Amino acid sequence: MSECLQLLDKALALGQRELELLCAGMVEQTEEAAHQRGALMERAWQAKEREPVDVDALMGKLRQLKSLQGQLTREARSLHKSLEEDLARSRKERGRLSGYRQATTIVPTASRFVSKRG
Repeated sequence: MSECLQLLDKALALGQRELELLCAGMVEQTEEAAHQRGALMERAWQAKEREPVDVDALMGKLRQLKSLQGQLTREARSLHKSLEEDLARSRKERGRLSGYRQATTIVPTASRFVSKRG
């Protein structure tokens, strides 16, 4: 198997790991895996320039990578949407709780501007 196809296989395996991390909500590790996957794909592209590669095998790997990228994008969008919903819910809750602040504030019975001597 050529170096290009081996690198693409590694990129596919790393992409699967990236999808698992994204599903688990581990965004920092997902970002690192994405950068590594991009570097592997860049190296595979450079290796393709140096040696002959079976076009059908290359197309198959690229289609798999395209499908994987679609899955990653869908999962990232759903994670983004759930994060937006959580933030909106948090803002709403903060507004609700800040309304109670006025009700729980202790108001002094005597004002410092009123004379106590009469």
